[in-house]
Amino acid sequence: MATVSGNLVTGHPSVSAQDIAYVSKIAREAGAIAISMREGVDIREKTGPSDKVTAADCAISKKLVRDLKARFPDDEVVSEEDEQHHPSGKKSRVWHVDPIDGTDNYISNDGQYSVMIGLLVDGQPVFGWVYAPVWKTLYSGGPGFGAFAEKDSGEKQRFVDLNELEIGSTARIIMGGRDRKNHPWVSELPQVQVVKMGSIGLKVAKVLEGYADIYVHLAGRLKTWDTAGPIAIALGGNLEVGPINGDAIIFPSNSVRLESTVIIGRPGCLSWSRKYIANPPQ
Repeated sequence: MATVSGNLVTGHPSVSAQDIAYVSKIAREAGAIAISMREGVDIREKTGPSDKVTAADCAISKKLVRDLKARFPDDEVVSEEDEQHHPSGKKSRVWHVDPIDGTDNYISNDGQYSVMIGLLVDGQPVFGWVYAPVWKTLYSGGPGFGAFAEKDSGEKQRFVDLNELEIGSTARIIMGGRDRKNHPWVSELPQVQVVKMGSIGLKVAKVLEGYADIYVHLAGRLKTWDTAGPIAIALGGNLEVGPINGDAIIFPSNSVRLESTVIIGRPGCLSWSRKYIANPPQ
């Protein structure tokens, strides 16, 4: 595991050490709810058979929205399970909540799900939390803070900077199921070894831990609650983040949809992805 021990250093005036501790606490509490409700949890469809939600998603959403608004009453809070979950565009500080990222993994009980919270200030990721209840591990961090993994036992590690991915190297790539289905040619490239993982937050964690080199999302349709927390943590760990084509990932002020592809990985991953993955073979 590519980590060393370390302490968090405040890197942005918009979030204090006390704020970070508070959100870390409620993320763990939300994970405990997920564990306690898992057996026999009520499941229903949202938009169709491939888009499911559970009673645990809804219970955790209510808790996290309530708790965040209690501490940050002047901020906006957006949750995937809100009835109206589009930001107003009127607040500079917006919290994005995914109560259970990887609901299908939660339903199948494979442990590859997480509770995700991310803070955007003026559209920029400031800090993120990804709590994996089954792994009993909280991943957190942000630009200027560093990126951390903290066990429920209290053991805490700070991720060290990863080596650059050389342009001629074979890369271990994490892709979601939709991308693996829609872009099967990627796994057939001689430069690619596919690694499978559930929650987006845990995909980024696996890159930070050195078990994969790049998280690739080509399918579009990612939402801000999918990405705000993981991207903040990735930036804290000095990972490279961007679209496969273009200059930067833009978080819209009045929408939850990201229009771009998303690449997160070791330094050099954007150049590598643009060489091998940007254009499918003819």
